[in-house]
Amino acid sequence: MAETEKFNQMGSDWWNPKGKMAALHMINEIRFQYFEKIIGKPKGKKILDIGCGGGLLSEEFAKRGAHVTGVDLSPVAIEAAKKHARENDLNIDYRNCALTEIKDNNFDVVVCAEMLEHVEDLQQIIIDSTIRLKSGGHYLFETINKTASAWFLSIFMAENVLNFVGKGTHNYDRFVKPSHLVSLLSTNGVSVREVKGMTFKPLEWQFVISDSTQVNYIGYGIKN
Repeated sequence: MAETEKFNQMGSDWWNPKGKMAALHMINEIRFQYFEKIIGKPKGKKILDIGCGGGLLSEEFAKRGAHVTGVDLSPVAIEAAKKHARENDLNIDYRNCALTEIKDNNFDVVVCAEMLEHVEDLQQIIIDSTIRLKSGGHYLFETINKTASAWFLSIFMAENVLNFVGKGTHNYDRFVKPSHLVSLLSTNGVSVREVKGMTFKPLEWQFVISDSTQVNYIGYGIKN
């Protein structure tokens, strides 16, 4: 199944914390808190959220006064994002288009969260995304490592046992090793400053920032 079609099938479930996007809702607050700690107050910053989906992360930045552009290839996701933003009186520039159609190359912050593990050509996405970040800007990322643990927890458990995400959401072949991502970003002028883990704690039923990058990981870099 094509990646865009997978997310088209999510429909209105984007904003259902107990639906097919349950895992995304579980990590949204903790990843936003991490990103905000890195970039400082979002107010007034120009932020590009690539692969924004239904807008969960875009809205967190917009609520705090950032000028957010959200781009996604799924028309269903963008419509869900626009509808939810209207209902919450948020002004977010959502666009159903390819990243190459975004002509602004002067964003303060570029965000690639829960999308790098879905792209067909990772190298090209890194090229296209880093170009749109201004010098000294923050590149924020969050994705899934390519390990046996990641397959077991993110695919077998999350999709087939816990129903955190819909079946078929992830493709192990597209998971990304941190070392590979760091290398690609460095080649394209972004110096990675930190990579942390996001670990699920079953007893607390929540994710926490950790030192283990075996499954989910999160981090940032600065454009040289």
